[in-house]
Amino acid sequence: MKKNFLLLICIGLSIVSFDGKAQGTKCATMNILERRMLQDPSLRQHMEESETQTQKLISTNPYLKRTAQVITIPVVVHVIWNDPIQNVSDEQIQSQLDVLNQDFRFLNADTLNSSHPFRGQAADSRIEFCLATRDPNGEPTTGITRTQTSVVGWDPNDADNIKSTANGGKDNWNPTQYLNMYVVKLDSLTLGFATFPEELTTSPNLDGVVIRYEVFGTKGTAGTGNFESNTGGRTGTHEVGHWLNLRHIWGDDECGDDFVSDTEKAEAANYDCPTFPHKASNKCGTGNNGEMYMNYMDYVDDKCMNMFTIGQSERMTAALTGPRSGLLTSQGCQTPLSVEHNDIANDINVYPNPNNGLFTIHMSEASSKDVTIKVQNVFGNVVKEISTNSNARIQVNAVNEFQPGTYFIRIDSGDNSIITKKILINK
Repeated sequence: MKKNFLLLICIGLSIVSFDGKAQGTKCATMNILERRMLQDPSLRQHMEESETQTQKLISTNPYLKRTAQVITIPVVVHVIWNDPIQNVSDEQIQSQLDVLNQDFRFLNADTLNSSHPFRGQAADSRIEFCLATRDPNGEPTTGITRTQTSVVGWDPNDADNIKSTANGGKDNWNPTQYLNMYVVKLDSLTLGFATFPEELTTSPNLDGVVIRYEVFGTKGTAGTGNFESNTGGRTGTHEVGHWLNLRHIWGDDECGDDFVSDTEKAEAANYDCPTFPHKASNKCGTGNNGEMYMNYMDYVDDKCMNMFTIGQSERMTAALTGPRSGLLTSQGCQTPLSVEHNDIANDINVYPNPNNGLFTIHMSEASSKDVTIKVQNVFGNVVKEISTNSNARIQVNAVNEFQPGTYFIRIDSGDNSIITKKILINK
């Protein structure tokens, strides 16, 4: 639950009193963040400034509080293995994608029933995930890379090498266009860890989510090696939540702040499978319903976590309109175009750019297909739609319709060849 967030940013980013068990056996995200901030003090300042902007965006922008277009994030899964058992199957990888799509769209079968007191806060984040079909060079891909390594196991304290081909790991793909997920063997009992959006500025080569192979997805090796309480793929949901700027619900401090207004303030991390209500009227000031232990950003068993809140959904949307806005125009989930379509894409021009809302879309003279043009704002909302023939030179006059900012023009010819152009409106 949010309070004076400017003060608590510094508390939340000064990781000095974590529960050793929590960080040792669940998520190492905040420990790794603290280490990186010690190495680069500018990161702490950058995150504080970014948090101020995030809170301002959430409090002032009405688009974050209404139904928006579903955003699809391209995913590349990097499997790094030493023992063949760590080389998880395509089926297991797909099972993790299925869990992400269910959990982030509020389609999970174990969601709270309609009478539960916290059901009203549960949210569809309107975020989906697909295995990439196009790599950074524009070539076809399965969205999976496999790297055999001489490294027997990875220590989270040396996590950077996982994302380094030169050190036995695998370089990440363009982090502004893809979610990089790594499946590895971790030496400690840590389940996984992730980077925050703000780290793109200081360490783009380290961006991504790391998950141990025994807790990845729901099939194959999931739940093996004494990780029987982690068979539901929820480590992936939790870590991707961090990647989209969510904090632990206890704010990584006693009664700490997760910068979200509708999550009950927790005394500390919760484990196992609590009974509702849990810690009713706790020292942090919860009511009779107690702590929201079933939230994906707590530490309970996979089978006992099942929700993001509306406030968390808004926070993730804010990340996708800010530090991770490159994903809005990523081509990673689009099948590579033929040479003919690539030529058409090169022949599409939007000018002037920047403009004041009056601009021209000039498409290929070689094509005569009917196309649909949609102009979207950074929140995914369609603010203008035009149907026309691609021979046309379309002049768009939206001087009185568009507010200053970034917009995306999506040109769809109906044959899976969607071309996106970005424009900037200045007034």
